[in-house]
Amino acid sequence: MPRKDFLRDLERARASPPASFPGLRDIKLGDDDESICFSFSSPSHSDPTLEFQAVISDLSEYPKSHEYLIFSMSSTVPPAVVDVLDTIRLAVAGAPVHDLFTTVSDAFGSVLSAAQELLRGEEDQHSDYESLPDAGSDSEAAWEDDAFDEDQQFFGPTHQEMKQMKQSKCLKSDLRAVKAAGFKVGYLGSLTGLIFLSISCRIAKLGLSDEAMQAWGVDPSQYLVLLMRFPHGYVSISYVLEIEAAKRTHLVQMHVGLCASYKPSMEAAVQAFSHTTDNALRQEPPVCESDDRHQKLLPLFIETPLDALLNERFLKIVEIRHKLALSWSGAELFFNNVQGMIQTAVPTESDIYMVQDGWGASVPEIVQADQLRAASSADQVSLPLITMQFLLRHFVKCTEFCLVCHCKMDMNFEALKPYVCSKPLCLYQYMALGIGHSVEWEILQQPFVVDLLISFTYASAAANTLEDFPEGLGVMVPKIGEGSYKGNLHPSNLQLLISTDSQHEQFLRPGSWIQIMDPENDCTGDWHCRVQNTSNWPLVDLCTPIVAQDSQSEPAAKHNAEGRVVQFVVYDDNFDHLKEDQDKRRAIKNILDTLPDVMAMKSFLESIPASSRRLLASWDRITPSAFDVLRWIVASNRSCIMQDSEISDKKVARSKNSNLISGMDGYLQFRFAQGAPDKEEKFFRAIMTNVPTSQYPTLYAWHGSPIFNWHGIIREGLMYKKVSNGRAHGDGVYMAQNFTTSLTYSSQGHGSQWPNSLLHMTTALSLNEVLNMPKKFQYHGSGVYVVQNLEWIQTRYLFVNCRPQNTTGDFPSSGPLESKAQKAPKSLGFWPQQQASMAHGPAGLPIDIPMTALNQRRRQALGLAIPGQESIEQPQPAVDTKKRGRKRKSVTKVAPKPADSRVYDVDEGRYVEDDWDNASVATMAEDLAALFSDTEDGVADTGKKKKTMPTTPVTDFEPGKLTESSLKLLDPPSYATTTATKSLQQHLLQTLKVQERNASDELGWYIDPQLINNPYQWIVELHSFDLTLPLGQDLQKARIQSIVLEMRFPKDFPMSPPFVRVVRPRLLEFNHGGGGHVTQGGALCMELLTNSGWLPSCSIEGVLVSIRIALCSTEPKPARLLSGQTGQNVMEYSVHDAVNAYVRACHAHGWQVPKEFHSMAW
Repeated sequence: MPRKDFLRDLERARASPPASFPGLRDIKLGDDDESICFSFSSPSHSDPTLEFQAVISDLSEYPKSHEYLIFSMSSTVPPAVVDVLDTIRLAVAGAPVHDLFTTVSDAFGSVLSAAQELLRGEEDQHSDYESLPDAGSDSEAAWEDDAFDEDQQFFGPTHQEMKQMKQSKCLKSDLRAVKAAGFKVGYLGSLTGLIFLSISCRIAKLGLSDEAMQAWGVDPSQYLVLLMRFPHGYVSISYVLEIEAAKRTHLVQMHVGLCASYKPSMEAAVQAFSHTTDNALRQEPPVCESDDRHQKLLPLFIETPLDALLNERFLKIVEIRHKLALSWSGAELFFNNVQGMIQTAVPTESDIYMVQDGWGASVPEIVQADQLRAASSADQVSLPLITMQFLLRHFVKCTEFCLVCHCKMDMNFEALKPYVCSKPLCLYQYMALGIGHSVEWEILQQPFVVDLLISFTYASAAANTLEDFPEGLGVMVPKIGEGSYKGNLHPSNLQLLISTDSQHEQFLRPGSWIQIMDPENDCTGDWHCRVQNTSNWPLVDLCTPIVAQDSQSEPAAKHNAEGRVVQFVVYDDNFDHLKEDQDKRRAIKNILDTLPDVMAMKSFLESIPASSRRLLASWDRITPSAFDVLRWIVASNRSCIMQDSEISDKKVARSKNSNLISGMDGYLQFRFAQGAPDKEEKFFRAIMTNVPTSQYPTLYAWHGSPIFNWHGIIREGLMYKKVSNGRAHGDGVYMAQNFTTSLTYSSQGHGSQWPNSLLHMTTALSLNEVLNMPKKFQYHGSGVYVVQNLEWIQTRYLFVNCRPQNTTGDFPSSGPLESKAQKAPKSLGFWPQQQASMAHGPAGLPIDIPMTALNQRRRQALGLAIPGQESIEQPQPAVDTKKRGRKRKSVTKVAPKPADSRVYDVDEGRYVEDDWDNASVATMAEDLAALFSDTEDGVADTGKKKKTMPTTPVTDFEPGKLTESSLKLLDPPSYATTTATKSLQQHLLQTLKVQERNASDELGWYIDPQLINNPYQWIVELHSFDLTLPLGQDLQKARIQSIVLEMRFPKDFPMSPPFVRVVRPRLLEFNHGGGGHVTQGGALCMELLTNSGWLPSCSIEGVLVSIRIALCSTEPKPARLLSGQTGQNVMEYSVHDAVNAYVRACHAHGWQVPKEFHSMAW
């Protein structure tokens, strides 16, 4: 019951430890039993307590399709909290109470962190600025050097400040180790409070085969993102290992996904952790004006198993490695073997655990790296780094591990898609609980493959040939023919009045499902309805019916106003209790009659807001039983089937896909990128045993069979248990060299078709790979093969003749899978066939079979070359070993690269080979600041040192050469406020400390304190540009040692960004070939410096680094110096031109101009 579930979840949340929801207090049930009251107070600050109430829109929909309406009961609420309430509402739609509180706690903590940084410790810091003047003072003495004496800045750090300093120091050290290992690093939130860490790596760097990327639905340009959430601030691995295992989940949680950027947005990060109990489907985060499309977090096909592995087992496995000095493989084996054992009985010494992690020679170094292996103590280990290394191990080798128990499976064959081991419990959880790649993911990626599988199952059930059933899943079905009830149906208002002979007791509850037989009395189809309300028993309110007929059009237009007597049955019979197989087949057919077409399901999944986390099971057009059967159909298919042909304008179209077989126009081609793993292993073993060195180890042959047989063929392979056509040549699988021969057998016994299929198949034939040993066949002759040994046969292609129907809109013209990994028009060559045994197509001509019929691993194992893809010896791009912390091989085999593959890497500060990641998204300013803003005094830790700039020649910059007389320095502005002044003074002190601690040429920027007349105007010099850049060369040639910037700050800083412009020299305009993100008037054209991209948590040093990166960028054009300038003759930009150019740039890009922009002193 929804209400009982709600009250139970609320009580569990109230009983949770305070650490579960930081900041939340006084959780209780509201006055109307459909609302929740709670308060929030920042755990580490003096903010006032805020009172809130959350009302559930429809309690009967809990916990799947309900929504929360959240509003404040306090008279005064910070604007940041008000703004985030709508984001929370979208994020927790359809979520249980526990996830509501988790999301509220995270969101409130995040939005208040910026204000917290601004207002933190005002009383303690009052004396820090006693020597500084008020905002309106004209005193110049206040800005002399002694104002920045560090001895006068603090009376001494408090215990809390010391803890935060240590925490921040550890975090930055660990993040630098991650960066040095070759990963992208980002963070969201506060460095000293609630924080999300994003560790990512380009898919292209993982060494995956094209087949794997296509089967897994990943793109080489995407990032694999590991999100780590620290609710109470960052903790090191050494601290985590000291905590009791049961309490570690409160310290850190982890999530895996895909993203076009190296880190997702804050909205996406909050949503990723908002639902801990659902198998979430995240196609995209809620639409938000400030959310960049590239920062959406996309679902991964094995997201749920990886999340469970990281959150439930990872830290325990790390603890085992740390204590017993084992490898990942040894620690995982130890963990799996000792689960449930008494601690004293656990064997700690055994040779079976002393195993090494096995990697192939072609696996990239970034995947094989293992920091734990070289570390002598936990203090030398970076928690984010080892987590990412562990994740890569299980992602790249996911086919070697069980999706449920995560145990390594003993398989000699390398599977293409992951599955479960042979344990019955694992198989049950995979089928019944949907653990693994979800049916929603399959529908979104390849809807017509799902249509194919459903159609085969339906045809088999209708023909009374289905032999495997969805047993043990608790599928509830209606009892057709017995146990029926009568009632008076009013179709106009969807009410059913139970007849007097059936109302002796209430046997229906809200949420029950019933099947009404022929309610319109016109044979249009039965109604399947969910009971909505029974409070007026025996009058029952029904939801919109699902009509089991050829179309899914609503029958409302035909409703009769008057009621009529109908018969109905209840979904109350367990499928497992059906005794006869015939009854089971009839039940499956009856359930599939209600299932919508696949494009309707795909449209539903694409239309719902991802923040609601609603699964297909929550759709009111799918019964729970239909969803269970659908999930069984998809999950029980262990083959990896890919659609190669395209469907356009209701016809099968032959595209330029390199996987297509020639001469098969008019047939829809599906490719078995991999059959069932155990079948593939036996087949490969048969080749290696019988024909390992043959020039033509296999041949290809056709097999035709009626539609109703293909459900079993796909799952079990070709068999000959039943005698269907006489077997003139003895027992065995009959195949033919000619297509037309097999076509005859495929046309027999069409049987029933799934009514809602969009393919409407009429015939299906397979092209099979067979061991080329005809003399050992049962029979061969006249183009016919009879093969008795089933291990010698493996299906590679399926060709379907269909009449595509379209009930929901146009078919996608580009195929069902929009992926660059699939769009590979370049031919990889053809499989060599023996002349005498070549397969012939419908026209009677030999067909060309693409080399992709064999997966990439098998081609390599057989030593088959692919035309145009020969490897060449090529030196690896130079890598700074200090930065990477490890050495790389000097020579490797790589595919040829074009001559223009060198790009300028802003992270590296030099030109490098374009290997996807080097041409990746530029690291954001706040992330660079977190990595490089501070140094660890007195710490000499190799591999974690501050990243140094390249050792290329730099310009001879001399600090202090810029004179006050050459600049227009402003007096303190009239709009200055105490809050902004203190914040700016704090930022200036911090920025100058960073400048003092680092070498000038390493920073690349310089601020002269003598030129700071007031904290609202800063003068900054950018210098020491790399001489490989055109800008660096131009500045050296003109003998100009720096680019002078002016930064002006508004009165509401840091809530609004500073205005930054170039003072001098003038740069070449974009229209004349210039770049560097500098406008015609000298203003910086960067979203970071607008309200759309600004974050109050950004540090000034991070902003300066970001500006320097923009100036160094060569895309779309590099920055160049305007000709005719020298060190003695430099042209300047005017303030007026810069202001106008800034506004124009904001309007052109759709960025928001700060509200107080025009009130600044111009």
